[in-house]
Amino acid sequence: MDIYAVAVGRVGVELDAAQLERVRATHLRVQGWGMEKYPMYGVNTGFGELINVIIPPQFKSDLQHNLLRSHAAGGGEPFPDEVVRAIMTVRINCLMKGYSGISPEALQLLATMLNRGIHPVIPMQGSLGASGDLAPLSHMALPLIGDGHVRKNGVTRPTMEVFQEEGLTPLKLGFKEGLALVNGTSAMTGAASLALYRARHLLRLSLLASADIVQAMNASTRPFSHTGNAVKNHPGQVVIARLMRDLTEGTGLMRDHQDIMRAISERTSHSNDVEETEIYLQNAYSLRCMPQVLGVVLETLQMCQRFIEEEANSVNDNPVILDTPAETYHGANFHGQYVAMACDYLSIAVAEMGVLAERQLNRLLDPHINKPLPGFLAHAKTGLFCGFEGGQYLATSIASENLDLAAPSSIKSIPSNGQNQDIVSMGLIAARKTLALCENVGTILSVLMAALNQASHFTEAAKYSAPIRSIHEKLGKVAPRYEDERPMSTVIAQVRGVLLQEQGLALAQSLVNLDLTPDLSLEPRA
Repeated sequence: MDIYAVAVGRVGVELDAAQLERVRATHLRVQGWGMEKYPMYGVNTGFGELINVIIPPQFKSDLQHNLLRSHAAGGGEPFPDEVVRAIMTVRINCLMKGYSGISPEALQLLATMLNRGIHPVIPMQGSLGASGDLAPLSHMALPLIGDGHVRKNGVTRPTMEVFQEEGLTPLKLGFKEGLALVNGTSAMTGAASLALYRARHLLRLSLLASADIVQAMNASTRPFSHTGNAVKNHPGQVVIARLMRDLTEGTGLMRDHQDIMRAISERTSHSNDVEETEIYLQNAYSLRCMPQVLGVVLETLQMCQRFIEEEANSVNDNPVILDTPAETYHGANFHGQYVAMACDYLSIAVAEMGVLAERQLNRLLDPHINKPLPGFLAHAKTGLFCGFEGGQYLATSIASENLDLAAPSSIKSIPSNGQNQDIVSMGLIAARKTLALCENVGTILSVLMAALNQASHFTEAAKYSAPIRSIHEKLGKVAPRYEDERPMSTVIAQVRGVLLQEQGLALAQSLVNLDLTPDLSLEPRA
């Protein structure tokens, strides 16, 4: 199931009929066990530390409805619709495995809501990440029993008002159904899935910006050669070096290493003494270390993708319903540590892209080191005109803020629930921070790429490589040369709108293939 397509593209979902029959069989099995009073968590017991309280069958629906209402205790701003849709999609996928005891009718109602754009209002705060995402998933589940609020077409209304208009009927839940809806990792996993998709796009933008700045600054091509990177033995580094070569192919602005060596030799050939030249054999790290910095970012994203995809396709409920009551698994599949740690790693990777972009921006603007470009890329009379001086403040402040957001959440466990939940993942906190970091780094890269577009007006624009010229052409339509004639925030917003919306996603995907197979062979090549 393509979570991004459903969440952002509003693609509908269709439930497999054969799999629904498996869901029904498990549901009926659990209903029978409940009536026969087999001891089973969440079927005929209290929840959490109240597991020692045994509940007779006549309270089966009350028990499940009380769970949803009491645990719908979230706070803060509500998640935007695309995150809610991702959460719903991931929960449906988990419950469709047929190990939870949910009824097909509950799944079909959830899918109908998703397909009709009826989105439960889910506050961002309140999940400990074990037992799963109880608070946000309770808010997700409330509409199924006619409670809570939903948002349709951007308007928040009581659930029953919308259900009556749509001809939908709320459900009376049976044994374990409420628990099945809420006892899992689907909120953190849905949010993490969107963060991962956005992080991959940011990596593409980071590569495009890097390929742009090495041309604008007349940097050396040597740091991106194949053999030098292959001997480091990291697949991600080799892929990034390859992409840098591809994105700068045909440029007339970069310097070949042998030409640099030749220039130094000519400069010093008539002297046997120590001599300081104006020629640098190597560039600064922000123009040279992209394979090493972005290579590990790429591999981190790949690792996080595996963790998040595995979780999205998992049975993350408790108990897991098997063939008999005796076999049924009472465990902790609701624990979100995999997703929490994946998001912590992902946050570090995203923050590092922001660090690189901010340093590249500084090198592009600093009048002491950006020659022959004008200081701060002012179009004329630097000092009277400020150019991108103000834009740098925004990027630098966000880069600093990101260092706090990138601190890990998955190790910050606090015991709760009468010491029953004495080690938790804080996975949704980690996922929310990753989403925030993606927003922030998107802004930093927007400032950088706006500045790079400005720099192209002071260089030989026709000598840029074809991929970078296409970026300049796209950005130039919304952000022509900046002459201090409009607020800098307007320029940044216009560039951000291009880079981070669908047209920017499509362009970056067409130019940057992150799924190249790494070639670690050591045969000499360019």
